[in-house]
Amino acid sequence: MSAPPAAGPPPTSGRSPGTGLPAPAGDPPSVVVWDLGNVLIPWDRLGALAVAEPDRDEARRLAAEVFTMEVNVHLDAGRPLGEIRAIVERENPGHGWVVDSYVEHFRHSLGEQISGSVALVDELLADGVRCVGLSNWSRLTFEDVPEAYPALQRLEGIVISGDVGVCKPDPAIYRHCEARFAFTAADALFIDDSPDNVAGAHAVGWDAVVFTDPDALRADLAERGLC
Repeated sequence: MSAPPAAGPPPTSGRSPGTGLPAPAGDPPSVVVWDLGNVLIPWDRLGALAVAEPDRDEARRLAAEVFTMEVNVHLDAGRPLGEIRAIVERENPGHGWVVDSYVEHFRHSLGEQISGSVALVDELLADGVRCVGLSNWSRLTFEDVPEAYPALQRLEGIVISGDVGVCKPDPAIYRHCEARFAFTAADALFIDDSPDNVAGAHAVGWDAVVFTDPDALRADLAERGLC
């Protein structure tokens, strides 16, 4: 999963918001591939860490120094908890418990689904556009999440990195998604809040945009003949 997006300058007129790239010529995309965290569902690992450490300053320190985004990538890639715990202990002795606490309290890192994004999913589906998910997410923390979020249940299916063994922006996970849902690079529009993951999608030939908010995404979709 990607870090919560930082505020940035407004997009350049006539370009795809967030990417600075023009929409490609040709037919509209037939498959929209959605990231989940901070695109359809708010995610902030601090929410889970704060359950075990109610002192907000200390919880922020744990997020910045112990259960970092780099550690989270190991979790998302499906590495065993014991290995991740060992990595944390090596760099921060006595803090291996943070890994287990984060997994145990993971649901506290999630918020209510992002209504504007969900509305766009519904509009695309009503227009006959396929919608699938592609997320950096651990299998350990993904259990029961789709049942809690109706928007995820409306997707045709979801590829998560914890099942594939690699994370975005590794080209292998985009190719896995193509094979899983039987589409080609030319068919796809990818939406992600991480510029690195969007660049990874461009590298394998997908059209892709950086998600900032539902209104900007609506403009991106309209530029491509969708919504």
